[in-house]
Amino acid sequence: MNINKNFVGAKMNKSLDERVVPKGEYIDALNIRVSSDEDGEAFSIENAKGNERITTLEYNGTVIDDAVCIGAYEDGANETIYWFVTSPSTVDMIVSYNEGNNVLRYHVISTDVLNFNELAHINGINLIDNLLFWTDNINPPRRINVDSSYIEPTEDDISVIVKPPTEAPVVELFSVPTEENYMEDKFISFSYRYKYKDGEYSSLSEFSSIAFAPGDFDIDYSNYEMIGMLNIYNMAKVSFNTGSQNVVGIDVCYKLSDSTIINVIEKFDKEEQGWNDNEIEHLEFDNKKIYTTLLEAE
Repeated sequence: MNINKNFVGAKMNKSLDERVVPKGEYIDALNIRVSSDEDGEAFSIENAKGNERITTLEYNGTVIDDAVCIGAYEDGANETIYWFVTSPSTVDMIVSYNEGNNVLRYHVISTDVLNFNELAHINGINLIDNLLFWTDNINPPRRINVDSSYIEPTEDDISVIVKPPTEAPVVELFSVPTEENYMEDKFISFSYRYKYKDGEYSSLSEFSSIAFAPGDFDIDYSNYEMIGMLNIYNMAKVSFNTGSQNVVGIDVCYKLSDSTIINVIEKFDKEEQGWNDNEIEHLEFDNKKIYTTLLEAE
């Protein structure tokens, strides 16, 4: 049986006791919506559905009974909601549910790295392209690629701050037959940086020592120039570490001692080169080419 009551005033009035509220007004509303239905009844109030369980979470085949949601993010464009879950007795998770195709996806399952706390709600959440960023003011800022899955990730897998190379490149000088020495009067040092899976770049490594070895002391007495202070080598072998499994590329760079401009010698793709992780590779540099530069912001 339908119960109809006209709220002519169309106004909520919480200031008065319910026994003396004027006719046509109401004091509270729960799970209702005001709409215009197909019969033309404008501003009609209808029941709205409340919360409804749409899925359950499991870990190792067992339903998690004590799971607590400490943060959520709605991706309306893709009809997907992401939520951050902690089970004090079992596991931490980041999961998503797509309402369009009713697919539940486990993005992160971790027993020790996420370090979620049910008292520390995650409010700082943002989705940029396919990267989901968050912070809870306890752990470092983190991010995941929502197209990937992370089962027992390490901190390096999810940290916003990606690791730079820990050591400067090693430089060995030598000479090859050539008409001109393009390193003769240049004080050059080398560095490199990593490119990670999701297109992120690390900061540069420390710079190497100056690639310069002067000849014997000598002066041209006709003009008093110190002609002995020239680099006796015209080639440098620059060795560097290929980085962890999360590193997909390496940019090898150099700069001159009298400039802040950093030049990119070459960009290497690890897969194309067939390089393994954490191995030492090298390139040969003679300063004959014109190189691109890093943007000032980088």
